[in-house]
Amino acid sequence: MMNKTITLLLLSLGSLHLEAQHMMNTDRMDKRLKAGMDSTASLEIDNETFLHHPEIIQQERAAFTRNNPAPRPENIQVSDVFVNSSRDNYKIRLHVYQAKNFDADHVIVYFHGGGYVFGMPEQVDEQMFKIAADLKATIISVDYRLSPQYKFPIPVLDGYDALQWTVSNGKTALNINPDNIVVFGASAGGHLAAAVAQMAADHQVKNIRHQFLLYPVIHNQLNTPSMNEFVDAPLWSKTAASAAWLHFLGKEKMGQSIRFADLTNFDKFRQLPPATIVACELDPLRDEDIAYAQQLYKAGVKTELWVIPGAVHIFDLFSSPLREEFYRFMIDKMEKVWWNSSINIL
Repeated sequence: MMNKTITLLLLSLGSLHLEAQHMMNTDRMDKRLKAGMDSTASLEIDNETFLHHPEIIQQERAAFTRNNPAPRPENIQVSDVFVNSSRDNYKIRLHVYQAKNFDADHVIVYFHGGGYVFGMPEQVDEQMFKIAADLKATIISVDYRLSPQYKFPIPVLDGYDALQWTVSNGKTALNINPDNIVVFGASAGGHLAAAVAQMAADHQVKNIRHQFLLYPVIHNQLNTPSMNEFVDAPLWSKTAASAAWLHFLGKEKMGQSIRFADLTNFDKFRQLPPATIVACELDPLRDEDIAYAQQLYKAGVKTELWVIPGAVHIFDLFSSPLREEFYRFMIDKMEKVWWNSSINIL
């Protein structure tokens, strides 16, 4: 059961353990994390399959998630809400987790990972159950449409439509305070959370109190020092990143800097909500995360950046003290966000 649970978690936050001829030197990894990874069966996905046959990965991941459900605690209520896409009236599914003793002011709009290509809210059920319980929160997890079948901007627009529904209907449908939203996402989901925050600023929607971005994808330039250093890194690599962007943008737009796809191509940084960005020292995404935090700093946006020494992409999915340290940090951060909001500091 433990192996199934860990394998399911490995599928969750937008990262692939891709095969590589020469893996990076793991001596720089946190030894506690490495021990956790060594004790877990690795997940290998063929590069060629991910690039040329992403539908196979989609089908396998969806089947695994459906066939390995996480047991729901009695103190968590789960429901689905369907909202119309503003683009084509597609029914966007929102998977809602709500603690029975929920605090109406504790609201999270969450975006799962999956490299834009695979994933669904249920793949992180176990994590969401725990977060909802520990924070007495309502978590609205967006089942956004996946690439390459649905390329940019559809996944971002699905996320923004979910935010709009939460703002307009959250109070009556879920008894929550829609003025106290934290957008939260990891990896590709972190990119979507940040893009939705930018889109909200563009439309002068001010209901987002904070954006919590866990090793987020920031742009499609693929040219930072860390991206070039960790070409063959475990769990996420430059090869994987390139394929993910190709699926997300399409070949014609692959090299373009497009608003809400390239998060650095934005002209209203001062209007963005405060942010927490968690990056990993040994992650190809490290330097774009650091640079994005610097853009927020320069714009006067309250931003906390934590680059975790010795961590690799999706480090938090492996049993280790490092994962526990991160979890305590995340819970503490969100509690502070909502406490500050309650006394009108933010």
